[in-house]
Amino acid sequence: MAKNQTSYVCSNCGASFASWYGKCPECGEWEALKRFTTQDDPKESRSNAVPAHFAPLAAAQVSHTERIPSGITEVDRVLGGGFSRSEVVMLSGEPGVGKSTLLLSIVGALAKNSKQTVAYCSAEEEESQIALRAKRMGLKTDTILFSDESNIHSLLQALSSQKNKPALVVFDSLQTLYSQSSESLPGSVAQAKEILMSIVEFSKKYGVVSIVIGHITKDGEIAGPKFLEHMVDCVLFLEGEKGGGLRILRSLKNRYGSVEEVGFLEMVNSGMKEVGNPSKFFLDMNTSVVGKTAVGIREGERIVFASVEALVVATSMAFPKRVAKGIDAKRLELLLAILKKYLKLPVDKYDVYVSVSGGLQLFDPIADLGIMAAIYSTMTNTVFSSHALFVGEVGLLGQVRSSRNITRITKEAQRLGFTQFYTDRNTPTVLALQKRHEK
Repeated sequence: MAKNQTSYVCSNCGASFASWYGKCPECGEWEALKRFTTQDDPKESRSNAVPAHFAPLAAAQVSHTERIPSGITEVDRVLGGGFSRSEVVMLSGEPGVGKSTLLLSIVGALAKNSKQTVAYCSAEEEESQIALRAKRMGLKTDTILFSDESNIHSLLQALSSQKNKPALVVFDSLQTLYSQSSESLPGSVAQAKEILMSIVEFSKKYGVVSIVIGHITKDGEIAGPKFLEHMVDCVLFLEGEKGGGLRILRSLKNRYGSVEEVGFLEMVNSGMKEVGNPSKFFLDMNTSVVGKTAVGIREGERIVFASVEALVVATSMAFPKRVAKGIDAKRLELLLAILKKYLKLPVDKYDVYVSVSGGLQLFDPIADLGIMAAIYSTMTNTVFSSHALFVGEVGLLGQVRSSRNITRITKEAQRLGFTQFYTDRNTPTVLALQKRHEK
């Protein structure tokens, strides 16, 4: 006979336990464990399972993935050439960053360029709100289907019954939809898993592209356990500064393309606009001031230039402040340790603030030299030319490492008007940075 098994699953992190705890041992959330009862399959049913079929991999038929252009070049760049048939995409980002606006722009572009219909399912906003936004964006809405139903099975049943299946369906959002198959509350781990499984099954069966909006936690991570990201084909993250118009679209996972590509978009009244030259949002070459330098990094196949600003303030605190905006705080601590060791700068007596203009995140370590030069400039009250570019990763021993992208970066920088270059070729160590500037 089948036996019932009881487990307790955390609605915050998805961890499962055999007994109940008031506080989740994994994530520390209080009152987050929910009781679930499952039924084991009897051994007889397991023995009666149909054997799986195995075949040589060489006999598999390899076909080229059919791509559906999104209508926005920067989005296609991140996706690897457009959406793939049956692809399930999860899009996440901060509240108000423009996720719904971006998807409505994509839906509008597809409705204009494709003969097929597209569908927008929103459990967060009413039909009048979406219609008003679409009108403001100047979209053609004749072939855009809309529903504000929150029951996922009702939505999928209606979409499946369409004679001409839509080319793309947007689900806004994963945390506001619900499934009748799960007894837990909407937004819980069990609900999210059931909803996403239903969407994936629908997309693979009918060859429809599905985009699901996912909320994020207060720490900036996608809400829910990691297995939600494993279930989808592509995970996109939209970021940008509040009050600023620039938006950056990154790929955290992509089964049909590269995760290195980045898309730059600008939020305007008509929706999301492509940005051909993103450096204009991040780079200021007009003034040479204390504490400012310019760096060049590689974002996907594109070279991007940005200004780095640093400020140091004397402190009497035992533990000085280290504030980093646009760079990793741990990386800043490491670079400060190198400056103290090899340039003898008293960084432990100052609060240090470092910021990258325009809201750009510097993940590429070849920005190290420019960050250190900005801190050196503000601590010694010296000025680097606004036409000087810093490119190089700095090691723990103070050496500036070479990069295979330096030649390409310097060539592009010369086209923009840079005339001085600090790289591993003329600045092999951070000590050489000081000596070269004193000349």
